Amino acid sequence: MLANNPPLIIDGALGTELMRRGLKLPLPLWSAEANITHQKEVISIHKDYVKAGADIVTTNTFRSTSWSYRRAGFSNKRAMERAKHSLMNAVESAHASNPSVIVGSVTSIEDCYMPDLFPGTAAAEDSFGETLLWFKEAGVEIILFETMGHLEEIKIALRMAKDFTTKWLSLILKEDKFLLSGHKTEDVYLLSKDKVSCLLMNCNSFEKTNTSLQDLKDNWSFDWGIYPNLGLSEPEPDGSMDQKIGDKLFSLNIQNYIKQYPNVIGACCGSSPYHTTLIKESIKNHFH
Repeated sequence: MLANNPPLIIDGALGTELMRRGLKLPLPLWSAEANITHQKEVISIHKDYVKAGADIVTTNTFRSTSWSYRRAGFSNKRAMERAKHSLMNAVESAHASNPSVIVGSVTSIEDCYMPDLFPGTAAAEDSFGETLLWFKEAGVEIILFETMGHLEEIKIALRMAKDFTTKWLSLILKEDKFLLSGHKTEDVYLLSKDKVSCLLMNCNSFEKTNTSLQDLKDNWSFDWGIYPNLGLSEPEPDGSMDQKIGDKLFSLNIQNYIKQYPNVIGACCGSSPYHTTLIKESIKNHFH
């Protein structure tokens, strides 16, 4: 990706969009079971994002892990079988929408809004290792570690993904210069330099994104991107939110980001294909 070219648009929320369309997504599995029980709806949402202008589709695999299924009460063997089934269906669903780019979505092992729940090195190696093995088996070439907010977990995730040539990393922040865990972002920049193809920020409010973006740009000279959530306050653990940013302010913020030439742009929790059309419109206005 070259600077001063139009950014690629990454698709928006899938879990909160499934909820908006009437599905119940109880934690800890959240949207993982929908890959098995409501695959048509998952495909439909992917297609709606692509139709709205998304270049990149992320697999609906946020909670498609043995860890999450064990937490939901499944036995070890059944948890692994169900999680792999969910992940393979998710990859299949992403392909069904025929996007330009498919990225395999991997997040923190426990709740991404609660980095203090990080379960330690051994559990992280097992979980990331297994999930990445399945993505390799499914033929996914780009891995996106998203909503990552704990330095040690990021280190392990990147190490376990050494067999993937293209790794993207997206951060959730506590405030400017600090991950949600309190670790310094400067440590992430150093760690990522030779390992990460594109460094992003996601699921931060627009307000937090605006105060943190300069830090990313000052310290990272490679491909970068942003996809904030739409909440005016922090989202609930399931991604739902009571108050969201209005369309006008959303577009103004997006236009400001586009002027800074990100390589990837989009929106996170609370967004819908409609917001993708607003992003597409802003890109057209800027580049034509």
